[in-house]
Amino acid sequence: MEIKSEHPYVFQVDSDIVQRVYKNNKNYLIDYNEDCTDKSTCAIYFSSNDIYYPNEEGTFEKRIVEKDFFEWYGTRIKNVYKHILIRDVFKQWYLSGINKEIDSPEKLIEFLLKETEGYSVTTLGSSAGGYAAVLYGSLIKAKKAIAFNAQFEINTLLDSSNEIIDPLIFRSANSEKRKYYEVNPFVSSDLEVFYFTSIGSKWDSEQCDYIKDVKSINIIRFKTNHHGIPFLKSALDVVLNLDSKTLKSYTKGVNNPILFSIKMVGLFKVMVSAYEQLMKRYKRKLSFVK
Repeated sequence: MEIKSEHPYVFQVDSDIVQRVYKNNKNYLIDYNEDCTDKSTCAIYFSSNDIYYPNEEGTFEKRIVEKDFFEWYGTRIKNVYKHILIRDVFKQWYLSGINKEIDSPEKLIEFLLKETEGYSVTTLGSSAGGYAAVLYGSLIKAKKAIAFNAQFEINTLLDSSNEIIDPLIFRSANSEKRKYYEVNPFVSSDLEVFYFTSIGSKWDSEQCDYIKDVKSINIIRFKTNHHGIPFLKSALDVVLNLDSKTLKSYTKGVNNPILFSIKMVGLFKVMVSAYEQLMKRYKRKLSFVK
């Protein structure tokens, strides 16, 4: 990818180490669940912009190069035969695809169409991954999308962000890629979308307002300001495997994250999960102090 000299250097798209992974790695994984009885099913898991942070070499080296990290690797939909995990190492809403061969949204669409031909497809993701789940789910004619606090438009980032934070959003603003800054024109009425959103988060509330009248999007609201998964992650395995009828039952009001999680996995697992999350935050604070 050619970087024009007038653009400021940004680690996540311009650094040698990130460019090397983009050019030399596939940045996707394909696994098969041979125990699945329905061989016609496929799930695509899109990583979010949280695949590594902060944006510096040590973190990227450990997370992406050494661990070869993909979100959702250990959390998948159970009754699915083919699993496709995808990441955008530039963390820019897949505007440059995923690697040097699949280097545009159009080529990513082509790749996904080829890999999912003949399958009944579910797409899945959180935040930027949720954006991709709805956008590409629509474009490849998937059956279902599960999106957690997804973005449905990124045009407003041109006013609220800058090129240091979101380099490709700004560098692509005058290109053909600009059409992908709005997801709504692409949303298929045949794609059943389940959109989990946090009503206490300003940006997520704005994104929700943007799509509130799109009939094919089922909005599941949570009383929290947490971006990402709006309930305890211990409940995620259960939620991903709920049927459409059950998911729709949670669209009627605003859900309490704790009560919802208890309903999914029980009080004991919720307490253990809450304790583990508190300990992680405590250890993180200690590391900053040191």
